Amino acid sequence: MIQKTSLDLKEIYQPIEAWLPKVEERIYDILSTPNELSAEVIEHFFRAKGKFLRPALTLFGVSFSSERMEAAVVTAAALEIFHSATLIHDDIVDSACLRRSLPTINVKWDPQVAVLVGDYLHDRAISAIFSTRNDRVIAAFLETAGIVCDGEILELKEKNNFSLTEETYFTIIERKTAALLGTCIESGAILGHLSSEEVIALRRYGLYFGMAFQIVDDCLDFMGKENEFGKTLGADLKAGVLTLPLIRLIALLDEPQKAEIFSQVKNGLGHSQLSDLLRLLEEYDALSYAYDRAREYADRAQLELTIFPDSPSRVSLEMLLHYVIERHR
Repeated sequence: MIQKTSLDLKEIYQPIEAWLPKVEERIYDILSTPNELSAEVIEHFFRAKGKFLRPALTLFGVSFSSERMEAAVVTAAALEIFHSATLIHDDIVDSACLRRSLPTINVKWDPQVAVLVGDYLHDRAISAIFSTRNDRVIAAFLETAGIVCDGEILELKEKNNFSLTEETYFTIIERKTAALLGTCIESGAILGHLSSEEVIALRRYGLYFGMAFQIVDDCLDFMGKENEFGKTLGADLKAGVLTLPLIRLIALLDEPQKAEIFSQVKNGLGHSQLSDLLRLLEEYDALSYAYDRAREYADRAQLELTIFPDSPSRVSLEMLLHYVIERHR
């Protein structure tokens, strides 16, 4: 069972920390453009550092071998760029105003600029992946890119569906979030020439980690501190996206209570309504239920690491599972 502890990413990333600045440098190299508007938007988006989970997982994948890290730097950068493109497009679809505590591109400029810059990042990510000339990494990326897009479409289809099942929710987050995290660490493992068994184990670790991460993210959308979380609280629900805490709550409410929530969401959630909803989520243990599901996925991810001997990288990946459950942002 994953237990809570006090951790930060700097400590967890220690085995690969020397390579993360090289990934950041490569991101800017890949995205370099003489177009002043594109360059300005890109600088704005990457000004606020994200968690760098995808590059970190890619580097951890190769770190289990004796291969040099340089092999994974371009791939790590490309996967972070692809992820960034999906975030930019997400913000347009959701009409989001805040990303990493900064105004979103669609707000600071306009949706047209955001669409085109997102497309530019997507194109540059593909080009960088192909530059690795590794057929297995290229194939994994292309398959995952399709899965992520399909997940976005499924989420869009299910917006404002107050009959959404947990099964469909898990399908959405697996495609939208977990699949890419699994591909990141898998790609590093491939570049590290790990055995097929080890590559599969790390891919599963990344997938289960991604499921836990997204469930916690969805809980924080209701209960996080906005200045720490970096996004507008309640943004998912305001955009019509139902997540596990609310799906669980709806399953427990009687019909008049359900109708009241539907009405509030339809008419627009204000701060007062969001506070009332949070009280209901806590009263019916819906948030605790969601956290329990996240811990189950974290425990499954930890089991995948048992085929590896003790090492700094294995310890860090175990610590990362603790971090994902206790995080506040």
